[in-house]
This record gives sequence, C-alpha cells and structure tokens, in this order.
Amino acid sequence: MADMDGIQAYIPLSVASVKQKLFSDPMTASENSTGLSQISEMIEALWHHRLHERQKSLSAAYELLSPSLGSQNLDMRKKTEFLSVFEEVLKDGNWEEITKEEVDTALEGEDIFPISLDVRFEEFSTMRLFKLGVLTFEDERKTGFLGLNKQTVEIEAWDKVLQIISFKDSSWFETEGKKKHDPGEQGMGLHLRIFNNIPKLDLEVIFPNTTPNMRNVDKLKIAAPLIGGFVTLGMKFGPVLFGAGSAETSISLIGGVLSALGTYILKSYLGYRKTKEKYLSQVSKDLYFKGQANDEAVMNMVIGLGEDQEVKEALLAYTFLHNNPNQTEEELDDAIESWLGNHGVIVDFEVDDAVGKLEKLGLLSKDGDKLSVSDITTTLSKLDKIWDNLYDY
Repeated sequence: MADMDGIQAYIPLSVASVKQKLFSDPMTASENSTGLSQISEMIEALWHHRLHERQKSLSAAYELLSPSLGSQNLDMRKKTEFLSVFEEVLKDGNWEEITKEEVDTALEGEDIFPISLDVRFEEFSTMRLFKLGVLTFEDERKTGFLGLNKQTVEIEAWDKVLQIISFKDSSWFETEGKKKHDPGEQGMGLHLRIFNNIPKLDLEVIFPNTTPNMRNVDKLKIAAPLIGGFVTLGMKFGPVLFGAGSAETSISLIGGVLSALGTYILKSYLGYRKTKEKYLSQVSKDLYFKGQANDEAVMNMVIGLGEDQEVKEALLAYTFLHNNPNQTEEELDDAIESWLGNHGVIVDFEVDDAVGKLEKLGLLSKDGDKLSVSDITTTLSKLDKIWDNLYDY
C-alpha cells in the first residue's frame, strides 16, 4: 500500500458525490451504470439496517449517562462500558483520537482568536477528543509592530472535532478550594459535543472551563498608554515634585498629578476589559455556528457519518474491481487513492476494510493474491437474498 503517514482515512465526499463521479467516469461502461447504482442502493440499505441496530445499542448504553437525565437518575458506573462501544463506532467511521501533543500545540499558539485560553484539565474525570477530516482556509491576520499590518494566511483546521468530557464531583472542587469553578448540576453526566471547522491552534476554545489570557502584544497595547503617561508626567512635573525650581509643592499640583495618573490607570483598565470582552464575544459567536450536535444527537450524527464511510469504501472497492478485475489489494489501494486524488481528495484508503466488507457480503473471489468480484446480476441476486433473510421468523 502507499505510504500515507499523517493522512486520514476519512473520505470527505458525500455518497451521492462519489456515485456521480464513479458512474460518470470513462472507466465505467455506460451500460453498467444502472446496475452499479442498484448495487449501491442495496449496500446502503444493508448498512443502514446494520448500523441502526448498533445505534439502538449505543443509545441504550448512553441512557444512564445523559446529562439531560438529572443527577438522581445518572449511573456513571456505565461510562466505561459505553466508551468501549462508542470507540468502536468511531473507529469504523474513521475518526482518529487527537493526541496530547496536538492539544499541547494548540495551547501554545493561536490561529483565528488573538487570545490564549488556559484549560483547567484537572477538573475532568474523562476527557477525550477525536478528529475527522482536515481542511484549509484563508483568514486575515494582523502582523507587524502592535498588529498594525494585515496579512492573508492559510489556516489548517479539523473538519469535525468530537469532544467527550465528564467533570469530577462537587466534593473534589470543594476539597481543592475551587468551588467557584464547580459546574454543579450542569456538569453532571457524560457530555458529548461535535464541532465543525475548528482551527488546529484554536482547539482550546471548545472547552467550557477556560481562563482567558491576553497575548504579549495585546498586553503591550494596553500598557502603552499607562507607560506613556508616567513618562510624560515625570518629564513635566518631576523637577517640581522633587524641589527643583520651587521651594514647596502645592497640594493642588500633587492632586493634579495623582488625578492624571488615575486617568491613565483607568484608561488602561477599561482598555483591557474592552479587549477581553471583544475576544470572548468573538469566541462565543464563532462556537455558536460551529457547534453541530450535543449528547444524544452526537450518536445519531456519528452513526450517520460512519454509515456513509462504510458505503463509500465498499462501493469504491466493488466498482474498481468490477471495472478492472484481478487486482492485488495493493494495486486496488493505489488505484482508488489515485482516483480520489484526481478529484482533489487525499486520503489513506482503508483497502483491507473495504475488501473485508465485500468478502462478508459474499461478493469477493480470490485467485492467489488477485481479487475480483461477482458480476452485476449475480451481485444483485446475492444482496437481495441477504436482505430477504434479515428476518426469518
């Protein structure tokens, strides 16, 4: 197989888009398009049925962990069991866990938001992050001294980020002297969140328990008026205050100096408050539009995305083997990755998983290391038989 280190297996095209591109491609004979489309419909139906059963199992496992239940009905002892099942679903849908190194990198830098956020990780009893897909977009960034210049930069982001968190109980917050940070009833249960289009270096903005910190350049902007005020006052009134040119310092002069200093200090403080509120408002507004699903809805979305991935993998493998039989697994992998690349999609195609699906459906034949699939008519007959035998009461 091709060396695709660092590239995800997630195929960002929709099922409809993959079908359109496959069936209109010159490699697919026009007389086969209808049959291949019917095969796709059957595979979609079978996988939808299969994953519907998994969705019901997953929902049942989450039932006693949902924050919507209230503290009286929660049973957090079920958490390990649920996470074990949920991780398998995520794996099948090509989600990958975000590493500690990636989290640390995000905490050290910023992309869109010119603010640093400290996440209080010690407050979590569970914290897991998963990513799906990578994309890039352009954004305007302030550069140069005090950010007076503007430059268009390319931002790397994760297409989707899934967050799983649960907080420690209230007794921990009280023991640690952090009662003001206790989320109380709102923090109970296992929280699931999916966010869309999250810049890699702004990952911390999705956390509910952060402390904002200004960047050095922003601190300088705020401190500059205060420093300038001290310098100006020192040059103007310094000689008088220290006895140079006057025998005594009048009370009115001292009052004027203190008043001017107070004005500078107040101006700096209000500047800090205004800048902080602007940043937090920007973060809040952005997350409002980036949030895609919460709690129970997350499972529905994950199952749906996973179903699409399974169908796309099986359909690509079948179509390529049908159009060009007797390929090795490595040849098939390279051919599909190359074809997707020609359509602007760079992925690490999971050929072994795709071939495994065809084998389970009884559509694959092997001659040594050469792979082929049954013809369209035979395939439709086999898939129809599987569908008819789903329930044999």
